Amino acid sequence: MTGEPEPDRRWILLMRVTVILHRLLERSGQNGALTVAQYRFLLMLKRGPRRASVLASLSGIGRPTASVLVNAMEKRGLIERYADPDDGRAEMLRLTAGGLASFAEFERIAAGELADYLDVADADALLDRVEELAQVIDRKRDRTARR
Repeated sequence: MTGEPEPDRRWILLMRVTVILHRLLERSGQNGALTVAQYRFLLMLKRGPRRASVLASLSGIGRPTASVLVNAMEKRGLIERYADPDDGRAEMLRLTAGGLASFAEFERIAAGELADYLDVADADALLDRVEELAQVIDRKRDRTARR
């Protein structure tokens, strides 16, 4: 032991739940619609166009891996490239209509599978707390993005 106090067990449970939910998302993507990594990229692009290097950095992956993801998504018509208006040497990425449709379909399927998996009696109370957590995360992400 390092002498550090033990963390609140609920934080550990949240971490474990996150891992399990991530696995459920991975399974949702096995139908070929989207992988979790592609979903993450499309989620960021839904907020607006970005450079591939920014997507890689925000996702915690290397540029070569991001390049493979971008090429695959472009080939499927999910995203498109265009010249950065502020720097003609750089490329920006944006969602296509097909990308937005695939994104929405993945969310529909994954949300249905998650609801079936959890099948809780009082889903509204749980979902209200999840919404609260999402708002906390969004505020944190917004503060971090402004730095």
